[in-house]
Amino acid sequence: MLNWGIIGTGRIAGTFIRALQAGASGRPLIVLGRDPERTRRFAAEHNVPESTANLRVLLLDPRIDAVYIATPHVSHAELSIAALKMGKPVLCEKPMALDPQSLDAVLDESRRSGRLFLEGYIYRWHPQTAKLIELLQAGVIGEIHLIESAFGFAAKYDPADRLFDPALGGGAIWDVGGYPLSMAMLVAGTALGRNPGNPDRFSAGGVTAPGNIDLTSCAIAVWGGRIVAQLSCSIGATVGAFLRIHGSQGRIIVPNPWVCNRTDPEDGVIRIERESGCGEIRVPADRTSFCYEADGFARLLESGAREAVSAPFSVAESRVLGRLLKQWTEAVSGQG
Repeated sequence: MLNWGIIGTGRIAGTFIRALQAGASGRPLIVLGRDPERTRRFAAEHNVPESTANLRVLLLDPRIDAVYIATPHVSHAELSIAALKMGKPVLCEKPMALDPQSLDAVLDESRRSGRLFLEGYIYRWHPQTAKLIELLQAGVIGEIHLIESAFGFAAKYDPADRLFDPALGGGAIWDVGGYPLSMAMLVAGTALGRNPGNPDRFSAGGVTAPGNIDLTSCAIAVWGGRIVAQLSCSIGATVGAFLRIHGSQGRIIVPNPWVCNRTDPEDGVIRIERESGCGEIRVPADRTSFCYEADGFARLLESGAREAVSAPFSVAESRVLGRLLKQWTEAVSGQG
């Protein structure tokens, strides 16, 4: 069983702690936060044995087998590099970095240290995603031509909220845009036999909130003159979540592609519509996506792997995705 160091005291950190406690692959041992008293309270509320406000204390502790990073986006790269330098495997919440230089620095340090690094997109670990890949590989809707994918919600504007703070990596693209884009890369890559599914053309546009934060936007990605993806994300509109994949012989609809319930397991649902008829496949889940992620990371670490394969999230995918998200952000707001 892995002993985890948890960096961060927000909601996602609490969700990951509960996932560990619900599983059998690891346990939270120490939580790190900036404010000592708040961190102590957080640890007590989440039944974590120890807390600290000193990063070196956590990283130098020989009992810590892996580190989970769930801080504001802007600190992900710096903390990942610090942990890797101290020989700790890292599971970092997305996005792993906000610029190509920081992204390369993290992945280069992972390679240099020989330690496992993984960018956390929880939907990739849910059995629904594995089933979707299986269906695409089987060609159930023929050749793929169009992908429609989105993730968005309406947040009340608050300049103090990290979502609307450029200094903290705010904006819809960094917060949720990676979901539809990474899914499109996975679908197109599977259909074309590429890994990662790096598009040949990519363009974007959108609108901003005060502070030049991207609020709502769309992107178009094209692969090989054959597959087009229409991608949307927002923190200002009730876009919801969806995935539609259109092929030469039908379409696949995934009503809940991100399966991101933080407390209860969610079964997957995949609908297939063809001229010969329609059907629905239910994909049972006995854990939350966070639980699948924690257990999957533990298996990778036990196997001696230094990076994941495509579906959970490979280093090559992180490199491509990070650059495209930066390009998307700059197209909308002119900043990353």
